[in-house]
Formats: sequence, structure tokens, C-alpha cells
Amino acid sequence: MLGQGLVSKDLRRLTRREQQVAVFVAQGLSDREVAEKLSITRRTAEWHVEQILSKLDLKSRSQIASRVSLAEALGGPLLAADRPRRDLPPKMSAVLGFNPAVNETHELLATTRLLDDAPHESHSKRRERLISLTESNYNPVIITEAMYALTLREVAEQFPATKFAIEDDSSLSADNRNVTSLVFADHEGSYLVGAIAALASRTGTIGFIGGVDLPSIRRFQIGYVAGAKVIKPDIKVLSNFLTQPPDFSGFGDPAKGKVAAARMYQNGADVVFHAAGGSGTGVFQAAKGAGAFAIGVDSDQFLTAPAEVRRHVLTSMLKRVDEAVKEYVKEYVKASARMSQLPRVMTFNLANGGVGYSKSNPEVLPYVATTDDLQRQIVAGKIRVAT
Repeated sequence: MLGQGLVSKDLRRLTRREQQVAVFVAQGLSDREVAEKLSITRRTAEWHVEQILSKLDLKSRSQIASRVSLAEALGGPLLAADRPRRDLPPKMSAVLGFNPAVNETHELLATTRLLDDAPHESHSKRRERLISLTESNYNPVIITEAMYALTLREVAEQFPATKFAIEDDSSLSADNRNVTSLVFADHEGSYLVGAIAALASRTGTIGFIGGVDLPSIRRFQIGYVAGAKVIKPDIKVLSNFLTQPPDFSGFGDPAKGKVAAARMYQNGADVVFHAAGGSGTGVFQAAKGAGAFAIGVDSDQFLTAPAEVRRHVLTSMLKRVDEAVKEYVKEYVKASARMSQLPRVMTFNLANGGVGYSKSNPEVLPYVATTDDLQRQIVAGKIRVAT
């Protein structure tokens, strides 16, 4: 979840690497830890800190956090990154979405906070977090968790002057003029990885694991099944949702994900697609144990999975959260300048590059031609994927 504060030109004085160092220093990391994070020498890290202090006219390291305010709980989101964005987890990707937007609008966000939560947190805890941001004058507030929908409905009404954006819940924007829904065509991307699963399957049975039984996660399932059946109409698809709302722990329980996936592999599935957040790491472990394939979600998980399971991550359904955040921030800046209304809904699909699939694992390459042809047909309107 992201909150944006006032506008400044401070960070424009820093190079990309200095921005990276500044974020880690703001988190309290030592020069040695910064060096390890960025694969540079300790002396180089020290030199970058000296440059940051000089450029921002600061006297001590402790002051960096007050000028580069990025509170985070994920272990290292960056304001700029050397690695491709497709390998970034969604919340880190969301942070990176700010940079292109502010560059294009000639603005720079000075105070940005990234707040993490836990799937098991209560409604009251989420409400407390949202209210804290709004009362601290963060505006807009961008939420990348669909489980905040009920909470946001209450808080948006309470704080009509604050602009909010939420991922994958279009119902809120219909009822609240200060809410924009960032809607991903997850069903389109899932259709493509469903086709890949069917092409790769040798048993004629594949699986789907959703973290929590939500409408937004059902879209993944529906698209996945449709894509698989366009390749093999008689394919068998096993499905399981780890938890039911209001229990959101299914997005953060690797052990439960591993058990569910292992059961599917035992029942004949040889490819399992997860839309289960942190529980997906358990799915990958089960795939390794079964000598089978898994399909990741949101980011290119072949690039981020532990080395021992990586080759079992056949592909991933990509959601370009960075693009969504970038486009929303651009709209926010334009609307603020013109005193106009923000869009109620912004859609990110195959046509505009908002979703897709990854090709990093060489094992997926034999299926790319067929899958790309399906993608072209969807973009052209020849195939309409149900939701």
C-alpha cells in the first residue's frame, strides 16, 4: 500500500545508484549491509553515502530518512532498479511505477511510504492503517490488496478529500467519487498460461490454486480453465482455494500451498498454476518434489524463485503493477493541475501491456508461438475471454 506526500525536487539531485543507497540507508542498513544488497564494495557504499549527504545538504546519515522517506517492510524496495521490472514482486513494482510517472510529469514525489500488511490482519487493523495515512496528509493512497475493499469503502467516505486507488475492485469506484479502481484483465493473462499448461501437460490433468476465494481470484481460475480447454477440450482441471474470506491467510501460508499442490500432483496433475501470493512458494516446493511444473503469478517468479525450485517454474502470469501505478499517478497529477475528476476505472489488459506471461524459462519456449497467436487473437477481439 502506497501513500504519496508533498512534491519536491530533492531526489532529482541523486543518481539512480544513489537513490538505491538512500532507500537502504533510510531503512537503517549499515554501509556493509548496503554493499551486500547492491553487490558493491563497502568503500563504494560509503562514497555513495557521502555523495548523498553532500547533494542533499545533510550532516549525518540519520537525516537521510527524513529527506528520503520510504517506510517499508518488504526487505528492500528500490526507487530505481537495475534489474528488469518483470522480476519484481507487485508491491516493489508499485513503488517503481512512481519514477516514470514523475519523470514524465516533471514532478517528483518526495514523501512516499510503502506499508506492508499480513494476510491475517483484522479489518480494524487495516482501517487503522488507512486512517493513519489520510490523517498524515498522504494523498493519493494506492492500495495493491483487494482484501482492503471493505475497509476502503468506509474510509473513503470518511475522508472525501483524499484520493484512493485500489487494485482489482471496480465496485468501490462506482460508489465513491474519490476512488479509482485499477482493474487488471487477469483472466486474459491466465488464459495464456492455461494454454501453456495444457500444451505442457502429459497427463491430461492440470491444477489451479487460489489463495482466497474472492471474485478477483476467480477471474484467474476462469481464464486459466478457458485457455487450457481451447488447447485440449477434454483436459481435467483440479481447483482449490486455500481459505475463504474473511480469512485471508491463504495469501501467506506456504505450508498450506505445498500440501494443496502436492495433493494435486498425487492426483495426476503435472502443471499447477497458483494465484496465492506468498503461499505460492509452497506450490513451487511441491512441484520440485513431484518432478512437475508450477506456474507463478504477478511477477516473473522463475527469476525470483530459489535456485533449487527455479526450473520447475514453467512461466508466470504477469501483472504490470508498475504500469498501473505510473498511469494512475500521471492521471492524478493532471487532474490536480486541472481541478478535474480522476477516472473511476483504469483497465490494464493484454492490449495495453498490463498483463502477459513470462518467457524466462527455456522450457516454455516450445509453446510461445501458439500462445502468442492466442494473445494476438485476444487483442484483435477474435477471442473474448469470459470473466
